[in-house]
Amino acid sequence: MFLLAEGIYKLNKMKKILSFAILTLLFVNCKGDSKINASLGKDLKEDSIKRASKLEPSQDKELNDNSLARNYWSFYKISENSISGTSKMTKDEIVSQFKNVKIEIDEKKVKIGELCIYDYYKSNKTLTEYYESTKTAKLYEDIFVKNKIKFGNEITVYQSLYPEKACEIPWDELIIADNIIIITFDDYLVFFKRQNGNYQDDCYSKTKITNLPITNKIINGNDVWNQLYCNIANLDNKDYLRLPDIKDVKVFILANFNFDDFTYTLVTIKNDKIITKQDIGFAKDIDEPNTISEITEFEIDRDYVFVINTKSKSGEDLKIKNTERFKIDENGLIVIIK
Repeated sequence: MFLLAEGIYKLNKMKKILSFAILTLLFVNCKGDSKINASLGKDLKEDSIKRASKLEPSQDKELNDNSLARNYWSFYKISENSISGTSKMTKDEIVSQFKNVKIEIDEKKVKIGELCIYDYYKSNKTLTEYYESTKTAKLYEDIFVKNKIKFGNEITVYQSLYPEKACEIPWDELIIADNIIIITFDDYLVFFKRQNGNYQDDCYSKTKITNLPITNKIINGNDVWNQLYCNIANLDNKDYLRLPDIKDVKVFILANFNFDDFTYTLVTIKNDKIITKQDIGFAKDIDEPNTISEITEFEIDRDYVFVINTKSKSGEDLKIKNTERFKIDENGLIVIIK
């Protein structure tokens, strides 16, 4: 695994990347975690870009199991009127609260945006069974009809399989009728409509593409990293650079600005499957505690060639000791360039 700049002084957790000049000045007295640094040397010897080039999707269970296609619902509208006239919020306030929420349901779990997630069980009930009152059921049936929701004889109810792990109200229970998810909030019904395609397609359509070349100036920039507000490669809310597609392969560089641990992960996606998920760049310590002796930086040229420069400390300076190059093929796999 390639980790970048372990032990760099804390500087803006999510958006700042230290320049090469600052990194050099901090070599002698770097404020890193010595235990983490100590483990890097061993990991780096076992993991190289050549090894990464040999990765096949079948060799990594996470890649095989990580399908990106899911059923998802996005905010649609709220009921025209308050159910009993006791609402404390305005309609605009309710819309503002829910307009960016997306609900995902797969074979086992319900995920409410970034708010909560739970294992579910589902059941089918009539409105009377669900509301436990013929009068109340008729009230809600009239609201459904006014909102052109065809529920037939039954609705589908999603609840947490483990009550102690249930989401907070109003997400503790979802009902679905006519492919519409319905929740009750502040005396209104809030509707979420099932979307065609999948959530990831929607996510991709909103990601900004950064044109090649990708230089150190871009990588180390303050405002070039965009925020990712959906799930790619099991990483939520990460800073990213999206590179131009390679035919039908989507390419992302995901950044993890976690205090002193700066990691960049190359992710390629084809047919909604993760093909390659590989960290690029690292830092290596020496026997002296809290001292970095080696780092690796990457750039990407106009021909889509990744250039990996490993720099080693020589006196007070860093000098390139090794350069490796690779490209990504039309299947999303890494191919070494000799």
